Amino acid sequence: MAEPRPFGGARGFSLVELLVALVFTMTLMAGMANVYRASLSSFYTSGESISNVRRNRMSMDLLADDLNQACMYLADLAVPPATSATMQPFFVWPNMPIEGSDDPATSDELYFYVDQSLPFEGTLVTGTTQASTAELVLTGAAPTVADNTLTIECGNEAYAKMIKNGHLLLFKDSWEVAVITNTSTVTVTSSPPSAKVTVEVGTTAYSGITGSGPSGVVLGRKHLLGSSVLLAQAAQLVRYRIELLKVDPGSTLGIPCLVRDQGNYLDSTFTATQAQQIIAENVTGFCVYLSADGGSSWAGLTASGVKTSDVGADGWDQGLRKALDTQLSTAGRTDVLSTRGTPHWFRSTPILVRIDVTTRTAAKRTEYGSAASPLAYRKFTQSLVFVPRHSGLTMN
Repeated sequence: MAEPRPFGGARGFSLVELLVALVFTMTLMAGMANVYRASLSSFYTSGESISNVRRNRMSMDLLADDLNQACMYLADLAVPPATSATMQPFFVWPNMPIEGSDDPATSDELYFYVDQSLPFEGTLVTGTTQASTAELVLTGAAPTVADNTLTIECGNEAYAKMIKNGHLLLFKDSWEVAVITNTSTVTVTSSPPSAKVTVEVGTTAYSGITGSGPSGVVLGRKHLLGSSVLLAQAAQLVRYRIELLKVDPGSTLGIPCLVRDQGNYLDSTFTATQAQQIIAENVTGFCVYLSADGGSSWAGLTASGVKTSDVGADGWDQGLRKALDTQLSTAGRTDVLSTRGTPHWFRSTPILVRIDVTTRTAAKRTEYGSAASPLAYRKFTQSLVFVPRHSGLTMN
């Protein structure tokens, strides 16, 4: 019987070879891990940067649209409304403390008066029974409900339901103004598509309407059927500032947010009467600066570009407003020499408004840190500089 031949030349890896292979494999895996970590970090940071820029841009667009309505007096195009020195039609309270927040600790507060129009125009479809002031005077009759009852076509049900008691009704055929004292049920039809609301109008302190009779004549003249009417909330005060809000349901910590509040104008204080709007989250800076000399200098900034330390109502009157007066006097203006002559100076003086909004990333990261602070936020500042539409628009 033949003996089996030994299997020659077959052997495994030596220990040294295994160790060398393991070292190369671990080096390769470490390199791949670093590349993956860098890619993941780049993904997160770029996403946060894009999100911040988008939030800034959205807040700037909203601010610009809103500021273009500042000091818009729809109730009377020639006579400005009565306001107090405490709550002026346009003012800024700088460096106001933010309750419960240490980053940021302060924020500017921007206030402005507006007759806020609703986002649609209606059409006068019935009202043929109304009598004009002259007709009532000739007949010696007092106005009836029929004289003050009108039906308005709004286009759709959502618009019709926006009309509330106290809103102004402005007739575009003559720009007569009345106030809505009663609204009835909205009538909606699908064929033809229609959404009508019947309203009763009464006298308003915001219009110069005179009349006769025990309740006063509301409408001074007849109005054309089919003519357009505007609707507006009269005498509103808008405020922008930063507040610490608990908007994250998974966290008990507050987030600094730029918010918009709106309420009925009051002589001595501001009280919000509408739901608060969050303009942007993670906002760490809201600063408002004004210029009456074309941007050569800014009220609220020092000559070296540092924000002044003025605070609150005194900071407005003796800080920002005083700086505006200095700018007007040194600019050689002959038409407007001071903001003190009338509370409605904003309407007759072209003012550059600069708003700086600073937002931060949602989370702290080592990528944004330094040796002193390993974890930090990345912050972005965007500026809006423009002349609001009603700034410099004279009353007559």
